[in-house]
This record gives sequence, C-alpha cells and structure tokens, in this order.
Amino acid sequence: MEIYIPSRFNRATMYELLNMLIDENLEPRDTTIIFNFRNLQFIEPVGITILGNLFQWLMKNGVECSIRTPSDIQNNYSLKYLDDSLFFERYIGRKLRSFANPRNTTIPLKLVSYTESYAFLELTFANWLSNRLNVTVESVGDIKASLGEIFNNIRDHAQENTGCFFAQHYPNKDGENTVQIAISDFGVGIPYNIQQHRPSLNDGEALALAVVHGFSTQTTPQNRGAGLAYLLAHVVNNNQGSMYIHSNHGILSCRAGNTAPNVEYEVSTSYYPGTLIELNLKADNIENILPEREDFGW
Repeated sequence: MEIYIPSRFNRATMYELLNMLIDENLEPRDTTIIFNFRNLQFIEPVGITILGNLFQWLMKNGVECSIRTPSDIQNNYSLKYLDDSLFFERYIGRKLRSFANPRNTTIPLKLVSYTESYAFLELTFANWLSNRLNVTVESVGDIKASLGEIFNNIRDHAQENTGCFFAQHYPNKDGENTVQIAISDFGVGIPYNIQQHRPSLNDGEALALAVVHGFSTQTTPQNRGAGLAYLLAHVVNNNQGSMYIHSNHGILSCRAGNTAPNVEYEVSTSYYPGTLIELNLKADNIENILPEREDFGW
C-alpha cells in the first residue's frame, strides 16, 4: 500500500497517519508500505521522531518500508529539513542531497539505546544544549537528568531499550527562545505496565499516575521515587515549560500553572505504538550556573 504523509506533520496531525498504518487489532495494515512525501510542506521536530519510531515499529513487525519523494526538493524546505536531520540516510541509506548535513540548531535523528544513553546525554546532548544557550554544562544538569529518566522509562517499558531522539533549538519561535525535544520508543507502552498493578485504570489514568512522585512499577533504586515525576518537577514546574506524552491510547498534557503544574489526561481513539514524549523548554529560564572555583594552597 502507498500512504501520503500529511502536508503539515506534527503530533496534532499524526493520527491520520497512525490510523492508515495500524488496524483495529493494533497490527500493521500491510506487509509492504510506500511512504510518499510529495504533499509534505511542514514538519515539526516531533514529527521527525514520530516518523522514525513508526519506521522502527513497522520494520520490527516485518513490514517492508520504502520512500517516495519528488525528484526536485530545492523549494521544499520540509524535505530539506528532513534530509539535514539524516532521516533519509537512516531509512533509505542515502541523503537526497549529497551535501545535506545536520544543522547547528539540531541534534539530528538518533537511535539511542539505554546502555548508550548516559554517554549520549553527557557528551552529546549536554554539550550541544549548553553551547546553543551559551551557558555552562552545569546549567543544564536538571534537563540532562530529566532525559535520563526518560531512558530509564524506556528500559522499563520497551523490549528494545532504544529510543528515537531529536532536538531543535528555536532562538526566536513566536517571540520566545525555545528548545523542543522529542523522544519515542515502540515498546509495550507506559499504561501497559501500570495496568499490571492497577488493572482498573484506563490508558489516560495510567499516564496521570505515572507522573505522581514516588509511584513506580519498578523496584530499581534509580527509578524509585523519581521517574516521570522528575520531568514534571524540572521541565514544567521549574523551567515553566511543557510536556506531552502519548502512549498506547493515553494522552497526558502538562503545562506550568500559577502554583502547580496543570496536568490533563484523556483517552484517544488512535493508538500510538509505544511512547512519545515531547518537551518544550523555555531557554531563557535556564540559569547560567558558574562552576565553583577551587583555590589550592600549599
């Protein structure tokens, strides 16, 4: 079958694509799928992560995936953005333009395993973010630790222990200095594991419980009492940013409130295979922390 990527692709428009790919039994609708990018005119960073995760999920389920693009993409900024994000190189083995390269404002699409995540966050992400925002590496420690909790979650809920990662810095997006980070995996999903302990909860309620401080389906010390609640505290409450999670049929939206984060959940008719997390950071709210000077004397 051939499916067309919507002209505007982000988490608000992904449902059309999900419904075309996944049947009511939560299985791929076909064994061979051609993705046609002819209509694509706009794509957000989270859209790149969604596409990467869908390709990974389909290939995991034995689907043969191929890509069809216009022969001339000179005036298609979305396809050039995808090309510079190394999406095509990963999934068809070549760039659309030989000179395509990652932009300074992005961390291009990467598959990051749990075992690689510490080094990736320490060496790649923290250095990139601190350089983009012109702050010290120490200044982004809470954000780095928040992403570490996402990879802990991937380890707990995804058989593959691997997440699709993409990040974009917008120095002036609607008048704000913003960083958008999207991570997705194609595991069993957060609600599935929580429902093993609380079977009466629907997927939305399960996600709401997942961000409660102290709740965990795991007994490992690094996850107990932290987990996704850490993101709520540091990304939403401290940074005044926002967090969005779609896992299986559950959706969770978290925004900064006057005294505490506003947390809303719902059950979607569309199924997301695994977990999608989108973080929006307010870069100007990240304090520049100078390292303490050490004085040595003899």
